[in-house]
Amino acid sequence: LYRLDNYAFQPTPPFPKKEEWEGHIKSRAGTLYYALFEDGEGVAIASCPLMTQNVRGKVFMMGGVADVSTHPKARRKGYIRQLMRFIYQQLKDRGYPLSCLYPFRESFYQRLGYVTFPQSRKAIIKTADLAPLLKQKLGGETIFSSTEEGYDVYFDFTQKMQPNTHGMAVFSESQKAGAVKGNRNWVLQARVDGQLVGVMVYNLKGDQMMDYTLVARRFYYSTSQGKYLLLEWIARHIDQATQAEIWLPAYEQPNTWLTDLRPKLEPVFVAPMGRVLEVSEISGLETGPGSFRADISDPDCPWNNGTWQFESRDGRLTVSPAKTADCQLTTQGLSALVYGVSDPEDFALRGWGDPSPALVNTLRTIFPPRLPYLHEFY
Repeated sequence: LYRLDNYAFQPTPPFPKKEEWEGHIKSRAGTLYYALFEDGEGVAIASCPLMTQNVRGKVFMMGGVADVSTHPKARRKGYIRQLMRFIYQQLKDRGYPLSCLYPFRESFYQRLGYVTFPQSRKAIIKTADLAPLLKQKLGGETIFSSTEEGYDVYFDFTQKMQPNTHGMAVFSESQKAGAVKGNRNWVLQARVDGQLVGVMVYNLKGDQMMDYTLVARRFYYSTSQGKYLLLEWIARHIDQATQAEIWLPAYEQPNTWLTDLRPKLEPVFVAPMGRVLEVSEISGLETGPGSFRADISDPDCPWNNGTWQFESRDGRLTVSPAKTADCQLTTQGLSALVYGVSDPEDFALRGWGDPSPALVNTLRTIFPPRLPYLHEFY
């Protein structure tokens, strides 16, 4: 892992100091590591950080995939596909019916069953444009602290967000040490009558004094008051930071927050991807009325191959074996329905299935479109 991961994802030479790197890896509690060997030499690797994920109102176990890399001499031999198939089996055996990742190339992972989520964005705004908030009486209070001091508050807030945020994946509390160690950020709390209504994780970057950028990689709130308390705190840095960079889920519309705000929107990192690993274990999703049967084809998870009935009962999905099918669906088509990221009318054109026009309408009713937000970076 030290050799291949750093060679693939870091500028080299030299490699980072091994002792420091090992300390970081060992702090990633609960992560699984896999390697593929050729003639006794490890030539392909991947890691699986384990977490939970809310999908359409139900929280599942979800296996992330990261650190996927291959030695240059072993590339183009299909080793990553072999390794990924092994990982899929391992995750299935551990009870993880879903998987998500951040791709180096979307098309590569689409062939492995993943579909693309909406792109998170960063809103770049002039802090001076937030000045009107300094004249308002918002009530409540803001409290800021270091990551070490404030992480528990931040973690608890994300735990409360997850049940109401489609697609949101959260690491376990056992991975706290890895999140805190060496993390140079401030944690801001917005509270009203003692109740936590917003959290922001940020730092100040730049080389020119009084011309810094306030970078808020987490900007979460449960009430409007919480949102404006966080923004008002950013406004308090007008004479210290000329601009703010706020990382936001795709569903946020920061141009509507204040008159004349006019944020510049840019993508954050790469868009994540997700896939269903075990069809039989996705019952319980919140769904609209209707039912259908589909022949599922999944060359990388053969246990999914076959005919399945998908039926909404009392607003929740039930999945069971069936004898006849109304359509064909690839695992990409099913994953797109589950996560709500593609219209089923697109499936025929993308090679993901062949639902009839009437069935397309049924699929839209059962699986209304959603904007999943993964939250964790790994």
